[in-house]
Amino acid sequence: MGPPIPLHRSQARPQHSQPIQSPWVELTPRDSVLTASKSGRRRSQESEEGVVSLGGKADLHYCAVCHDYASGYHYGVWSCEGCKAFFKRSIQGHNDYICPATNQCTIDKNRRKSCQACRLRKCCEVGMTKCGMRKEHGNYRNSKTRRLTRLSSQSRANGPKPLTGPVEGLLNELQPPALTPEQLIERIMEAEPPEIYLMKDMRRPLTEANVMMSLTNLADKELVHMISWAKKIPGFVELSLLDQVHLLECCWLEVLMIGLMWRSVDHPGKLIFSPDLSLSREEGSCVQGFLEIFDMLIAATSRVRELKLQREEYVCLKAMILLNSNMCLSSSEGSEELQSRSKLLRLLDAVTDALVWAIAKTGLTFRQQYTRLAHLLMLLSHIRHVSNKGMDHLHCMKMKNMVPLYDLLLEMLDAHIMHSSRLPRRTPQEESAEQKEVPALPPGSGSGPSNTWTPSSAGGGAEPQ
Repeated sequence: MGPPIPLHRSQARPQHSQPIQSPWVELTPRDSVLTASKSGRRRSQESEEGVVSLGGKADLHYCAVCHDYASGYHYGVWSCEGCKAFFKRSIQGHNDYICPATNQCTIDKNRRKSCQACRLRKCCEVGMTKCGMRKEHGNYRNSKTRRLTRLSSQSRANGPKPLTGPVEGLLNELQPPALTPEQLIERIMEAEPPEIYLMKDMRRPLTEANVMMSLTNLADKELVHMISWAKKIPGFVELSLLDQVHLLECCWLEVLMIGLMWRSVDHPGKLIFSPDLSLSREEGSCVQGFLEIFDMLIAATSRVRELKLQREEYVCLKAMILLNSNMCLSSSEGSEELQSRSKLLRLLDAVTDALVWAIAKTGLTFRQQYTRLAHLLMLLSHIRHVSNKGMDHLHCMKMKNMVPLYDLLLEMLDAHIMHSSRLPRRTPQEESAEQKEVPALPPGSGSGPSNTWTPSSAGGGAEPQ
């Protein structure tokens, strides 16, 4: 299992020798007993640190991390001076270590310095915590941290005034909550949207207008659920609203396509768009220009079937599609944008670690794990290629006025085209001239102008009927 993955922000707990005097904190008799009990345990831990130096061989303890001789009880476990100092440096400074292998390096007395990432992971696994950190006299960083934490407590007492700037960043680094890869996968699986039904009988023989009407109807329903799905991914709503919008605008068709492939994996030669709508190659050929895209989707689905894709791997790949679509993000360098970009990269790293964990639990050898990871990641490039083809086709159908587009689907299509460098952005005069040339659609087609959507507005609405 990989190292705990910090995904959410929470308020750090200050480390003080004396309790913070706050107007909203009053100790009850029970709190006094708990405080006295904690003080007794702290004195007991400090007295245990001298056991090794004062006792004989019978009192020897070994480091829980590297199994060298322990020098004392540090950060909640018996540890040597080397691992104690390493853990102290990690929690007080930058700890964005990266394992060059598979996050499963052996950490012992001789190899503890070979991989910082796995050493820190093992420190956490054996129970080393910041809560076991003793007061460091004369430490400027700790005194600064205490001042910031005190400021945070006062802010909460005075009212809901969020901290901004470097103060917030330092507070976030103090004690970030953590999800293990297994817990992260469970949360992403719980976020999966329900099955969407067309709720309409397809008349045979199929016509181009009939098929496209049904597909766009389904896509519009799925987009509403997609926004809710994205907001349930741990850490996504902590990104800036601009980044949330851009990520969804850039990847929505890829997300729809990987879901289509997952539903169709047990139905060779068919695409299962919904439980009540499936198309064979012959049926899909009635739509002009759709056959090439259909064949590409069938080929990609066959590859998924060959790889025997597991559900845990599928949900990780789907989340990676969302988080890795940052080619469309703005390049502004404001502090808020940079902070959001940093959160996005950490979240993407966390999902990648979860995918590695899901592959490792299958019992494959290291070499087989590397190969499978490469094959799964190569699927993403195929999906993006098919998505680009599909986007061009949908845009072409829109320009020819061959099918009505629903409000949300139309908004997402226009946003993706605007972000893409494949088509130049048109001026208002050009758009006005085009509207005069293209005949109007019948009323109720859903292709009229719509308000700009946001995850908060679209995700918070009622579910489609």
